[in-house]
Amino acid sequence: MTMAASRVFSVTHLLVAAYAVLGGSAQPQQRGGCFARVFSFGDSIIDNGNWLRYSASSPGTVASSPYGNTFFHRPTGRFCDGRVIIDHIVDALGIPFLTPYLAGNSSKDFVNGTNFAVGGATALGQDYFKARNIDDGFVPFSLQTQMSLLKNVTRMLSSEQGLSDVMSTSLFLVGEIGGNDFNRALFRGKSADEVTSYIPDIIAVISATVTELIGLGAKRIVVPGNFPIGCSPGYLTKFQTNDTSQYDAAGCLKWANNLTQLHNAALKVELALLGQNHPDAAVLYADYYTPVMSIVADPGKQGFAAGTKPLVSCCGGGGGPYNVDFGTQCGAKGSTVCADPGAAVSWDGFHFTEHVYKVVVDAVMPSVLASCGTAGGGN
Repeated sequence: MTMAASRVFSVTHLLVAAYAVLGGSAQPQQRGGCFARVFSFGDSIIDNGNWLRYSASSPGTVASSPYGNTFFHRPTGRFCDGRVIIDHIVDALGIPFLTPYLAGNSSKDFVNGTNFAVGGATALGQDYFKARNIDDGFVPFSLQTQMSLLKNVTRMLSSEQGLSDVMSTSLFLVGEIGGNDFNRALFRGKSADEVTSYIPDIIAVISATVTELIGLGAKRIVVPGNFPIGCSPGYLTKFQTNDTSQYDAAGCLKWANNLTQLHNAALKVELALLGQNHPDAAVLYADYYTPVMSIVADPGKQGFAAGTKPLVSCCGGGGGPYNVDFGTQCGAKGSTVCADPGAAVSWDGFHFTEHVYKVVVDAVMPSVLASCGTAGGGN
């Protein structure tokens, strides 16, 4: 295989290229595209059922209706009314929905790849937060832990077709990750200035993960940036203020979005360096921030119904300007859900609706499909 120079694609266009799976075989065929399978890492933005299995005795309201009602017509452990980003990606590739890692038992469960993302997961490990007196509610699936789970899966698959083949024919989606690192600190009273100081450490963990993947033989890796958290109804409720100077024209918190922009800018720089240092791998930056800001600024232009209120949670118990009450979460007794989730932007105050995720993936797929034949040298 001829190796092309590695490139970092700064995309509002996200990822991947075409492939269709067959059922039953542990060695999927490629049909004119780059990828035989997808491995994804992250948090609740793309969790497709791991949290539900990890916290089986007390999963919270994500295990209850109306979660999942739009597409699956039942709760599946996705923090959404329907499909999340990874579902839309594999659907666009002709790959069946990935088995959550914690639901798999053998190589047959992982023939199409798997999803390691867990709701609440962070990039940084528990010791990092303990050192900063943030020592409660930690979910033990940091990015480093998720990488160790990948090695379990590749051992299963490589026994049948070789590690190099597994890695070189797979797509790796690393994130988004880091949003919960911000959330854990900010919602426990840490200042924006302190949380800004975490960004180099978050980027270093992501960089180390990408480097390790390349060392294992990965050829194509997509690393998304983070969303505009200042437009989240949860943030807008928690940090609501009468100081109008703290809000932008769309009504989002400027300081919170600035944190995300700093993170994303640092991530782009690091990925560019990784691309230079590893010319046999394609490292793709995926811009999640811009498409969501476009929806928030003008929902109608992005295909949402007239009158859509992008800063109001569809499902929640708060009423008020954002429909968020931290004591009455979506799915809890006393919460309500909007009549048409497809016309909403925020699902539960912290996660988006299936419609938003679909808009993001639809925007990104054409350029990724076009890049498949050249990124990393093709197959």
